[in-house]
Amino acid sequence: MKRSGLIPLFLVFTVNLTLAQFDYGFEFSKAGTSGLQFLKIGIGAKQVGFGSAVSSTVDDAAAVYWNPAGIGWMEQKQVFMAHNTWLVNSRHSALSYAMPLGSFVVGANIAVLSIEDFEETTVDAPTGTGRMIGAGDFVFGIAVARRFTDQLSIGAQVKFVQEKLDDVSFNNFLFDIGTIYYTGFRDLRLAFTLQHFGPDKKMLDQKFKMPLLFRLGAADNIINTENVRITAAVDLVHPTDNNEWVNTGIEIGLVKYFAVRGGYRFNVDEGDLSLGFGLQSPELMGVKPELDYAWVSYGDVFGATHRFSLAFSF
Repeated sequence: MKRSGLIPLFLVFTVNLTLAQFDYGFEFSKAGTSGLQFLKIGIGAKQVGFGSAVSSTVDDAAAVYWNPAGIGWMEQKQVFMAHNTWLVNSRHSALSYAMPLGSFVVGANIAVLSIEDFEETTVDAPTGTGRMIGAGDFVFGIAVARRFTDQLSIGAQVKFVQEKLDDVSFNNFLFDIGTIYYTGFRDLRLAFTLQHFGPDKKMLDQKFKMPLLFRLGAADNIINTENVRITAAVDLVHPTDNNEWVNTGIEIGLVKYFAVRGGYRFNVDEGDLSLGFGLQSPELMGVKPELDYAWVSYGDVFGATHRFSLAFSF
């Protein structure tokens, strides 16, 4: 039992060793070769506080932002809201809703990145023209998932995305697909997700790709008793526009109503360490509320970001 509980930890070291030895055949980085980078911002204080290692653990309305197969495990309706004080005084907010419908679970969600207006500069006026510029991003998605057996769920999502800079904007449709599989060995589950798949776009005279992501995840409950649960998880994330990174996380749940979390992301420039906690209330008048908070370090330059999320199951 103890040895099998170390499976997620073993995967962390195995994946890191693989990344260190992998050779693409070129030395330059792929960073900055795709657009819509706001889609990579983690949504949900529970998920981010867990180190974003959640592709195999999401089972609520927030799953649509990580792995659409996660909503397949839902047995109640849920409304999920999240707010993130993001970098350089920007704001990142999200709202999702999911509900069982026959043998399926369907969900709808939005996410918005709001950037403070900034002054236009030109070659002739490098200190500013006095004209203010607005910019921002928006995504709206519809997801559907089904639990085919008590061990396997599969989900998919279609998303409409828009990016705007001043009076120039572009739209696109993207797709996600994911699976979660309970192996039957202890509480070990595995996940695979493909996110943000879609055609290339052109803005002004610049053509760019979508920020396609592949996620492979595993999680296990090292301890799972009536009063204490300890879950460890790891995600290998492979973007097509950057180097791979590894998300790791651990959560300690106490008496089903309180949880503390921590995580670490390997091979990232910023946002490596995260900490958080969650509070869940017993059902009140048919509604079960849940509040979560996460703190993420972004170094001396950007400081820390604070995430808040709130969910209501009914």
